[in-house]
Amino acid sequence: MQLLSWKDLSINLQSNLQSQYQKVFADKPVYVAIIFLWDDYSSTVYVNHKKKYWEKIWISTIVFGQSDFDNWDFSKFRNLDLFINQEYTEVHQVIELIQYLNYDPNCVGIIVQLPLPANFQSSKALLLSTISPAKDIDGIWWINVGLSSIDLIDFLPATPKAVLYLLDQYKLWDLNWKVISILWQSNLIWKPLALECIKRWATVFSFNENSDISHIKEITLKSDYIISCTWKVHLIDLSFIREDNSQVIVDVGYWHIDGKPVGDVNFDNIKDKVWYITPVPGWVWPLTVACLFDNIFTLQEHKEILKKYKL
Repeated sequence: MQLLSWKDLSINLQSNLQSQYQKVFADKPVYVAIIFLWDDYSSTVYVNHKKKYWEKIWISTIVFGQSDFDNWDFSKFRNLDLFINQEYTEVHQVIELIQYLNYDPNCVGIIVQLPLPANFQSSKALLLSTISPAKDIDGIWWINVGLSSIDLIDFLPATPKAVLYLLDQYKLWDLNWKVISILWQSNLIWKPLALECIKRWATVFSFNENSDISHIKEITLKSDYIISCTWKVHLIDLSFIREDNSQVIVDVGYWHIDGKPVGDVNFDNIKDKVWYITPVPGWVWPLTVACLFDNIFTLQEHKEILKKYKL
């Protein structure tokens, strides 16, 4: 067993991003806006990871919907005082904020932190579709991923980008004729990831939460790679793998039980039976946050193409 470790990769990527920041923005004050409408524990952990990582690369992160602005100096960002202390209890308030951010030249990325609280769930599509493609660094709406799928731009949402970056750095990038099982299907992670794996000539099986578990196991036993984001704690155990030290297991699941991070994979149960495996807690969040930041520069490169899709 070998660990797919994120730490050195994240540090190296951070250095590259600092260089890109200096080239693209120089001394221009820019920020990423995170719209975070409740206090979900796992989302709070992820938001804090984003803020801490991006501070190291000199970009401001402003979290709307929270009240942590006491020590903030907003003098370099015009008119934000209209929005920072507002309570976002209605959909129209969030839409007004997103529309302002779309046209603010200092804002270089907009994230609506998911999952949304119950009272916003029915308006999820409306909120996400309001984000300008030029600032949708999450790839949460269909435009950027759709343009990338037909090779008009080169863009991936942060998590699938992080998965492929990790595999590339460990020289596991050659997916030609490899069999890959992806659990579960989602617009943000697994659909774009499956498409990119297919582009690399892999055979991809993608399962959803309604798939028969015995059929899933039948395929994962034959798979070279198993990539899981079911958020079902310790779902992947010995019954899913071959036990011949030949498979690569990527665990993107992340949850907390009694404050302790856990993943989809029962790590201790299978670690000695596979070739490569990601630990939890481990690679997912730092590398995903780095790739999310990298998407700022990706969209800057493609902003001329994306102008026609400006909302």
